[in-house]
Amino acid sequence: MIPSRKFAAVLLAILAGAAAAAFYLRAQPQGQNANPTQAQTSAALQMNRNLVVLDPAHGGPDTGATLGDKIFEKDVTLAIAARMRATLTAAGFTVVSTRDVGSDTALTGDQRADIANRAHALACIVIHATASGSGVHLYTSALPPPQEDSSANLPLIPRVAFVPVPWEQAQAASVSQSLRLAGELSAALGNANLPLLAGREPVRPLDNLQCPAVALELAPLPIAGSDATPVTDGDYQQRAAATLTAALQAWHNDVDPSASNSAATGAADSAAAAQAAAQSARASAEAAGRAAARLAAAKAHAPLGVPAGSPAASQAGSQSGSSGQANKDKANSAGKTSPASTSNGSEANASQTLGSQ
Repeated sequence: MIPSRKFAAVLLAILAGAAAAAFYLRAQPQGQNANPTQAQTSAALQMNRNLVVLDPAHGGPDTGATLGDKIFEKDVTLAIAARMRATLTAAGFTVVSTRDVGSDTALTGDQRADIANRAHALACIVIHATASGSGVHLYTSALPPPQEDSSANLPLIPRVAFVPVPWEQAQAASVSQSLRLAGELSAALGNANLPLLAGREPVRPLDNLQCPAVALELAPLPIAGSDATPVTDGDYQQRAAATLTAALQAWHNDVDPSASNSAATGAADSAAAAQAAAQSARASAEAAGRAAARLAAAKAHAPLGVPAGSPAASQAGSQSGSSGQANKDKANSAGKTSPASTSNGSEANASQTLGSQ
């Protein structure tokens, strides 16, 4: 091959490699990484200042703490989230929730964080409830903020497209904002005469969230000369929801005090797109959870030596399910059964951490 043609061939090979690399980077969906231990940041991912993410903790077989006779934390957190959604929507916010009424599929902490991170929200609120302590407990991530350049007050490492960061430190870049958000919420709760306990704890999934984020735990409300108001009280929940909504309105104004009508319209469009993306992520996570549950059930009911998913295993599972339901009906009629009251996985650790405060 003559030198000029050889040079042209090498040049074409280099250009082809560069084009393939560019196509691969474009093909990577946002929030999906080849390495699940990494998250990505991007300067193009702007905060949706009109959008709030609510994460009612627990769900599915993870009941959380037991707050009373057959009253589980997963149900109370869902009720609090429903009240907050109503007050936030009335105030003009768009709300994305990781769990809604009628959907009780268990999601992992990582799946919850993925839903929230797709929204790029003004604030992410993780909701817990406890029968111990008093008033409202407010927690932010214990991660330190990134090292900053004092001369420019900017991070030393600028955010560029698709820069991987450790998944367990995704919140670090937002810690300063999270502390400011906690300050806004604390001030509003104090003005509403709601007792407050604030701190910094490694509550999942706070460390994985790429937005200003706090964990809120509602505890019984002390009443002088009377019994404390339980967290299941509707008026108490509504009071807390209204107070937090007012604080989030103030936070919205602090973050974007000069938003014009046109900017607000653009933010609404962006929030709607983010909401659709987050809801799509939640639907995918729920579908994955249901598939995993079916697979686990099939494996649990398959007889020894019969592969799960085979016709024999399916028939055996059906027979086992019928027998199990009959036994359950008998036990219920005898009054010997009670709902599970223990948490599992990372959400259980969070509940124990919060409940010990």
